[in-house]
Amino acid sequence: PTTKGKMKTAKHPNDETDLPEEDSKPPAKRPRRKAAIKSEKLIAGMAEDDDDVKNSPPKRPRRKKAALKSEEPAKDDSSSAEHGGSGPVVINVDAMVNVMEFLPPRSLYNIALTCKSLREMVTTKMVVHSALIHGGHAKKTMEELYNMMKNRSIHVPSPLRLLRLANGKRCEFCVNKSVNSLYNGLNIGAFSCWDCLAKGDDPLTKAWKTSWARYWRNPVYQKILNHPRVAFRDKSKGKFLWIQDRMDAHGEKFGPIVCWEDIDAMAECADGKNATAAAKAASSVAANHASVAANYVAGRLAEANALSNIEWIDRYLTDTLGAPPVEEYSEFIEAFADITDRARRIAREKENIKRDKRVKKQENRRAATDKFLADVTALIDEPFREKAVERSSSSYKTFVTPFVEDLMSPYLRAVSSIKKNTSTELAKEINTFLRSLDELLAMNFLSDDDAFE
Repeated sequence: PTTKGKMKTAKHPNDETDLPEEDSKPPAKRPRRKAAIKSEKLIAGMAEDDDDVKNSPPKRPRRKKAALKSEEPAKDDSSSAEHGGSGPVVINVDAMVNVMEFLPPRSLYNIALTCKSLREMVTTKMVVHSALIHGGHAKKTMEELYNMMKNRSIHVPSPLRLLRLANGKRCEFCVNKSVNSLYNGLNIGAFSCWDCLAKGDDPLTKAWKTSWARYWRNPVYQKILNHPRVAFRDKSKGKFLWIQDRMDAHGEKFGPIVCWEDIDAMAECADGKNATAAAKAASSVAANHASVAANYVAGRLAEANALSNIEWIDRYLTDTLGAPPVEEYSEFIEAFADITDRARRIAREKENIKRDKRVKKQENRRAATDKFLADVTALIDEPFREKAVERSSSSYKTFVTPFVEDLMSPYLRAVSSIKKNTSTELAKEINTFLRSLDELLAMNFLSDDDAFE
């Protein structure tokens, strides 16, 4: 405290107000490094170069060769084609049809999906020829369809539906189960699996039982079911018929002509009743024999004669059920008959080619095996060469010596696994083993004559 009664505040050590002049100057700067000075000069030089570049015109960026080619003026296709250039080739329609006739079913199906004009070129004859010549599941499908088309029991499929059936791989109803071709004996003309055929909520077929009284009492039912245009699958439970008419996604009706309900409708129509009455009248007139068996036989014969005229069934199928006329089936039947002999000849030729390839492959395998064994035999030592590679009489791949058999069998089973040094390695192993046996046999053994030896 001062004498005047005032307190003096302490000064901060860094306060420069009362410091001497030399101590109040700012601290000297650190000397700059040579690298910093050099970088500043470099940056300044680059700035001067940038000023010069700004005055020059900008360079055009480089482009790829593909971009440069796209900017070239298009050449006249017609002129290039006239002078033998690579212009578009226009194929005649007749030539295109001839090319399509030689294609397999899968390629023909791909072409049909290309455009509408090519789709309209596909014909029934083209599909049948392609399926029968190239064979496989498509041929089996066409053979099953031929049996139904010959009886005219199904709706005539269009060329595109025939093509879809020839290339089918799955059930066309559930699209889940694999189906390679039309099953034999189904007689429905559709690509169906067994589950969709008689199972599920919407089965395709239904049993018309022959044990019903109306079947064996009324002979008209037998005549209707025995008609060739009535398609069914004959089983022990009865005759399984198509339940109802069906149409595919393209609006085309497919499947059998006669459905399950049509059987009763045909028997109860006017012509059916007349045929029934005529059959019963003929049966009663013929039953004048003394024995019961003779009356039964005579009645059945009279019924058969009375029902021999089945024109009323054909008339019912055409007028009421809308069955296709007979002329629409002729294209498929004629195409199948024309190509059958040629398809069989081509199938025999293909089989002969396969057999020749198989025989040639076996001969090449046998020659490679003999060469391999000859190389191994030549490298085995002379004293036991013949005995080591002696083969069994049962097979040329079997050896008498067991350990040689164990060494050789992996290579004889797979000739392709033989390498350049395989014969040398095998011969070395055989020689090593046989030499060790020779040394063992050359050793002196104890004699049995001397008990103390």
